Amino acid sequence: MANNNYPFSQNLVILMYHGTPNIKPTSQYSIQAKKFVAQLKYLKNNGWQTALIKDLKEPSKLPEKTVILTFDDGYADNYNGAFLPLLEYNMKATWFITSNCINKHANWMGAKTNETKMLSGIQLKDLAEQGMEIASHTCSHPDLTTLGYSEQLEELKQSKEMLESILSSKISSFAYPYGKYNQDSIKAVEQVGYTQACSVRSGFYRNTESPFLIRRVTIFDTDTVSTLARKLVFAD
Repeated sequence: MANNNYPFSQNLVILMYHGTPNIKPTSQYSIQAKKFVAQLKYLKNNGWQTALIKDLKEPSKLPEKTVILTFDDGYADNYNGAFLPLLEYNMKATWFITSNCINKHANWMGAKTNETKMLSGIQLKDLAEQGMEIASHTCSHPDLTTLGYSEQLEELKQSKEMLESILSSKISSFAYPYGKYNQDSIKAVEQVGYTQACSVRSGFYRNTESPFLIRRVTIFDTDTVSTLARKLVFAD
């Protein structure tokens, strides 16, 4: 399937993950850790290399067979279920962190469980030191389309500043909670100083589209290695 807007012969796919618990997840958007490891093994064995969202500032420098892995929200089970396996396979990923929930629980997920526990500041530093990208997912994970421009601006600004304070490094990437955004959201992302933002619109990455509406392909718990292989080819 050709993509004439993309400068390489290989289409670039950005994958969206959430939690990676050891047990079968309660959310369809999370994936059991052993399934994630099987997917990493497939990528490694088939010659795929990984990049970060911030690398899209210069997409022409990416190797031809590149995939970008992203994790939304910042679940604590990502540490053992995704981060450590990524290190083992010499791969990297981008984490979109809900800053007010660091070392707490995801309050939009209902009752507190092991699956709602979030990464700590110390863990985020560890991820960053090992080459992972830490990025913003707002402070409180709201549907941005329900907020006015000034409220959206504060959600994006405060999250960026908090993460930069924890990591002592610049945060340049963002992802819209629930994939919800409007024109105010896009304006606020640019105003705050992010250089790229991810949506949940499916499809191949296109460098001719807005850097604030980057497409991603969702990974569900039902996705096997076979369905992953299909998504890499068709981006759906």
